[in-house]
This record gives sequence, structure tokens and C-alpha cells, in this order.
Amino acid sequence: MSFLGILVVILAFLAAIFTAGYNDRPSKTKKGSR
Repeated sequence: MSFLGILVVILAFLAAIFTAGYNDRPSKTKKGSR
């Protein structure tokens, strides 16, 4: 695995955590639920 591969994995992990936290927090504004 190259540096780019590790970077992609970390980015994907961060994105997943960020999205999960963002979807769990704001319950007042219903912009888009999928």
C-alpha cells in the first residue's frame, strides 16, 4: 500500500465519522434524509 492508499483510507474514515456526527446532531433542520 502506498502513501496515497493510506491517505484515501483515512479520508474515507474521517468522512464517515463526520457525516454520522452531522446527521446525528441537527434534528431541528430537516434538509435531506436518505
